[in-house]
Amino acid sequence: MGKKESLGVAVLGAVLFGVYLRFIRSWQLHWGATDEEVTRPMAGDDVVKQPTFDATRTVTIQARPEEIWPWLVQIGITRAGWYSYDWLDNLGHHSAERILLQWQHIAVGDLIPISPDGKAGMWVKAFEPNQWMIWWDKKGDPTLHG
Repeated sequence: MGKKESLGVAVLGAVLFGVYLRFIRSWQLHWGATDEEVTRPMAGDDVVKQPTFDATRTVTIQARPEEIWPWLVQIGITRAGWYSYDWLDNLGHHSAERILLQWQHIAVGDLIPISPDGKAGMWVKAFEPNQWMIWWDKKGDPTLHG
């Protein structure tokens, strides 16, 4: 590839990156969330005063919180899966389609596994049943789910 072609590829890459930052990144960080949901205070805000990453993504489920909570507490790759694209997030293993009783107890300090060997993941920092759950990584950096 010549100098001219390399410059063209670099410029195209810079333009595409700019388009991503300007038009796609904001949408991706707030996928499904209303403006009110993005700006309102949430559980865990007092835990992370100066976050280095902030994303508010939502999905509306026509069910009561106590019907949703059992699905959230069993989440994890070596548990019930991620309820996402199994080929991507579960390494080809199918996510659970029912409540699994063996995963219905959750406690602060429990590991939510993100690796197939079940050793890497996020640890439960705090939760309010049927409302929210805060996970954190080994370094103690929390992340909120719920």
